[in-house]
Amino acid sequence: MGRLRPGGVCVGLVPALATGVCRAFDGPAVPAPHWTPASVVTGLLSTAAAVGGAAWAVRRGAPAEPCTWTAPLRRLHSGHVGDYVAWFVLGTAVLGAPALPGLLGSGL
Repeated sequence: MGRLRPGGVCVGLVPALATGVCRAFDGPAVPAPHWTPASVVTGLLSTAAAVGGAAWAVRRGAPAEPCTWTAPLRRLHSGHVGDYVAWFVLGTAVLGAPALPGLLGSGL
């Protein structure tokens, strides 16, 4: 986990600061980020939903019995290191497959 960069936080919180930083370092003109009421409300609602979901998950406790539909998955995963690698590769392939046409079309 990386360190919190105060400069990055300041540039995000004070949009005019981004333009000033670009001018100070003679960089290309970058449009300053702008906030709209809809984006602020969406951000606040997303944060509240994440905090609420986390609090609910922590307070409800673990179920006494695992779900029955997970039994086949539990049999496939024995806990060996190779299982973790195999599931990681499978998950990466499943999550990356939708991006593949875009990557192939971009010439990469």
